[in-house]
Amino acid sequence: MKISIRTVAIILPLLIELLFIHTVSAASSSTVESNKECRLKYGWADWAPLQYIDASGELTGVQIDLVKAVSKAVGCDIEYIKLSWAQILKGLKSGDIDFTANATENDIRKTFAYFSIPYRRDIFSFWVRDEERVRFDHQTVEEIMKSGMKLGLISDQLYSPEIELWRKDPVFSKNITYTEEIDDLILLLEERKVESIVEDAYIIAFRKRLGGFSRNISHLSIQTFGYPVAFMFSKKTTSKELAEKYNQKMRELKNTSTFQSIWLDPKLIQ
Repeated sequence: MKISIRTVAIILPLLIELLFIHTVSAASSSTVESNKECRLKYGWADWAPLQYIDASGELTGVQIDLVKAVSKAVGCDIEYIKLSWAQILKGLKSGDIDFTANATENDIRKTFAYFSIPYRRDIFSFWVRDEERVRFDHQTVEEIMKSGMKLGLISDQLYSPEIELWRKDPVFSKNITYTEEIDDLILLLEERKVESIVEDAYIIAFRKRLGGFSRNISHLSIQTFGYPVAFMFSKKTTSKELAEKYNQKMRELKNTSTFQSIWLDPKLIQ
């Protein structure tokens, strides 16, 4: 059975809330009291339907529900600060931002941040204008790269091993254009400044169905599998102990069927 993005966007927050009820209820009063001074600044970028401002002006999305529920169980109050992804990384380095989500661990980031255990894995698609789909479809990522495709990516975002090779290649990397926001990335494609962009199909499809951009854009049959993503905490303002408290709550949930159906089932992003 195929699940529509609109249906998923409606039911995911409810499922997340139900999933965390037993965890929040199980948190003892002494645990909450010991963390009553915990105030964290959460940096977020607009990745609807993971996290976004809805029609009523409220910050929402399945990832925001995850942040709220785990933080409540740990005993921390959260201030939400909207920034670009590049600005979030700078804020984590400086200590202006305490933590974020949807982050992939690597050696550079480990110098300034602690990571929780992963809660999902990224799966990316190549998005092109419909009239150019035949030109690029049914090829491997390497073949697309060698075709000379002009590619649009978001600055400082980790995609997949294949895309990282593309970025590092001295010849093919010249065909990459970077933006800081996903809306600007989509605009590059619509204005024909690039021939393709790479993004999570779940995120792009949500915008497309809400009429956020041209419907004459579709994804290639090729998918590129990214890295596990997790919470990322600033070493300037937080500690390993805090990251482990988040891990403790995540471990209680990670192996439940509901959690896996939300974050790990590829069918939810087709």
